[in-house]
Amino acid sequence: MTGRWPTARVGAATSPRRQELAKALEHALGETGALGATVKQLASRVQRDAVDVVTELGHLCDSGSVSRMGRGLWVWHDFTELTGRADFATPEFYVARFRRENRLALGAYPGPITFRSNEARPVHRWWPYVQGYSAEFVSGALAASDLRPGSTVLDPFAGSGTTLVEARRAGFRAWGTEILAPAVLAARVKTHFELDGKRLLAAGRRVADRARRRRSGPLPFLRETKRQFSSRALAELTRLRDALPPEGTPEADALRVAFGRILIPSSRLHRSPCLGYRRGKVEDGASPYARFETAVAEMREDLDSLSGDRSEWGPPATVVRGDARSGTWPNESVDLAITSPPYVNGMDYVMNYKVDLAWLGYANSYADLSALRAAEVSCDNLPRSETVAYLNVEKSPDVWLDELLPRIRDNVARKGSYRRSDMHAVVHRYFADLQPVLAGVLRALRPGGRFVVVVGDSLLAGEYVPGDLILARMAERMGYRLVSVGVARTRRSGQRRNFLLRESVVSLERPRSSG
Repeated sequence: MTGRWPTARVGAATSPRRQELAKALEHALGETGALGATVKQLASRVQRDAVDVVTELGHLCDSGSVSRMGRGLWVWHDFTELTGRADFATPEFYVARFRRENRLALGAYPGPITFRSNEARPVHRWWPYVQGYSAEFVSGALAASDLRPGSTVLDPFAGSGTTLVEARRAGFRAWGTEILAPAVLAARVKTHFELDGKRLLAAGRRVADRARRRRSGPLPFLRETKRQFSSRALAELTRLRDALPPEGTPEADALRVAFGRILIPSSRLHRSPCLGYRRGKVEDGASPYARFETAVAEMREDLDSLSGDRSEWGPPATVVRGDARSGTWPNESVDLAITSPPYVNGMDYVMNYKVDLAWLGYANSYADLSALRAAEVSCDNLPRSETVAYLNVEKSPDVWLDELLPRIRDNVARKGSYRRSDMHAVVHRYFADLQPVLAGVLRALRPGGRFVVVVGDSLLAGEYVPGDLILARMAERMGYRLVSVGVARTRRSGQRRNFLLRESVVSLERPRSSG
């Protein structure tokens, strides 16, 4: 920034106090640059009441001096569009650079990709893991890989098991690693096709009958629990939870999945894309008892529909609760790996699934949640103690990051107040976290084996971060062969709705020989 900002575009009749506030707001937004600022941040910066700031921002917006972006963010008009600025590296810039430096042009991936279609598909609908990809995508990747019967398919970030379900249904051996316990539970249940649907339905009815005769039980430790649920829902949910059989058998685990599935629908919350409260008045709707019985009935229906294909199933899936960064998959044992890692500064999975973690007993305190978050791949809510080793902006996993990290750091410093002063370190650690995953999968792949990765880019602290291309570059440097990068869909930035992001399918291969 040069320190030059436009004068306030207000009429001559405007009071000196308003003129002073207008100039102060434009100056403040000029300093914050592409990051912009919220009303609260601006009020603190100009030392004026938030009500006055809101009023004057409205006048400035009408005059074209400032613009309002997503999530209550205000920016100086010169930063409304980023792509035309000389000091902003655009997605197109990086695509051209990738083609030049890595000798690969981006293509298009034509098939369906998002998890949304899974919500109505048998088995996949048992657990609403909204951040996953579609079953159609996995079946397409399996078909395109031309695998031999008995081949092994790995998903190092298995989530609730979409890859594993489709791999086993197609006759392959399915392996998965996942750190989030409720998702591990769901993946194990969803891949246990041998469950007897009729017996499961009868067991679900017994649980519901026991629950109706019980007293209400203790609430989970989450402070927001009484706000998240009505008193009626809490009474019925605690009774259902306490009537469930102990975890550990396929039938008992399936009933726990059915219980977990009804938690958010029975609440005042939504989980798309992030956990939050539904707007307006929220009615109780169906009883949790009825929701539970419906969920179990649907499981029985899906199990019955699968049974006719029993001769085509692969062996029982192996689902391990663990960290993909320390995956110990046997060397040269995997024919195809398919996954979607967390996106840089993307979803905080602990926050999004804290209700499931608490109600299913996988977390019993906020300390448990913090410990799990510290163990995950880096996200925006990572404890600051976990980023100290990544504050240095040099010697990152890729030279593009060596350029990006200082700009993110400087943008945050110039703004003066940002949700994280160490945002550059969060980004640094994210890519450092992916290195051991890429290395572990490379060792596990047989020569000629493929690794298909669904990953997106991001807009962070006023800088565009091409996460898909950086991952591909890291993989090539580690020994993979770059096969393709296909854009599957466009997305919109949460901070700037007018800025388009993408989601890509990166296809990698372990070379057949060193020569």
